[in-house]
Amino acid sequence: MYGHFHKKPLSAKVVSGLWKYKWALVFFSIGGYLFASSGYIHAKALLAQHLIEDAWVSSVETNQPVTPWSWADTFPVAKLTLANETLYVLSGATGRTLAFGPGHISHTPLPGEQGNSVISGHRDTHFAILKDLQLGDIILADTQSNSSRYKIEEIRIAHEDQIELTESTDEDLLTLITCYPFNSVAPDPELRFVVRAQLMNTAG
Repeated sequence: MYGHFHKKPLSAKVVSGLWKYKWALVFFSIGGYLFASSGYIHAKALLAQHLIEDAWVSSVETNQPVTPWSWADTFPVAKLTLANETLYVLSGATGRTLAFGPGHISHTPLPGEQGNSVISGHRDTHFAILKDLQLGDIILADTQSNSSRYKIEEIRIAHEDQIELTESTDEDLLTLITCYPFNSVAPDPELRFVVRAQLMNTAG
């Protein structure tokens, strides 16, 4: 007499198949989440710059600070043109501010003013462009009161503890800072990518 063979239900086969490849599915899910999160961050940064641009235009027309959205605790203070791209710089360099655009470190002068103007930004959004800059490139900087031209004189990697990068100097500089390396996904790296440019002229 032959034994009876019972076929596995389809659902059991599916579960068995999924379990067999459970780790592949886990890694795929994590990768999908990270990809979606990255896309969201980039989309938010891109949309924010359009809103910040509108606020910048209004602030230039009225000569008054204009917030880019009603609940914003920051406002655009400068416009940078570098490597054929335009970036709008926000007041302050807090984590919340940097999510929407480069931030001007408040204890330093604005671009075009005497001293060392320092601006920081995220390496994976707005300041990813820093890696494309070269010595001798020109950076245009506009504020409500002046337009300036800076020539890049130094590009280097520095440690985060080198606080002299943000300190006052006798030279009129524009210092741009982002995390390094650019292609790393590790949070809070110790290294910084630094671009320093010398003021060429200022037009009121």
